[in-house]
Amino acid sequence: MGKAFTWNVEQFPVLYEGNQPKAVLVDIDTFRQLDFVLDNLMNREPEPEDALLSESSELRRLAVWVKQTAHASPKWEQELDEL
Repeated sequence: MGKAFTWNVEQFPVLYEGNQPKAVLVDIDTFRQLDFVLDNLMNREPEPEDALLSESSELRRLAVWVKQTAHASPKWEQELDEL
């Protein structure tokens, strides 16, 4: 399994212009990791399952049915967080 990359703005110096954050300075290793991740996202080939699902009339019928019958729980955010 590959290494999981997690970044947040607190890890890196922030450059400000007129009291507004404008850029983040990153070290070269982090830049390479970000470049690798973004390159893979931009050049990602579509999954065969995506095409099957998008062309599925049964999936469309199910989506219409769900939109007509389903109602969001008042606590949906809390319930989602608990998953």
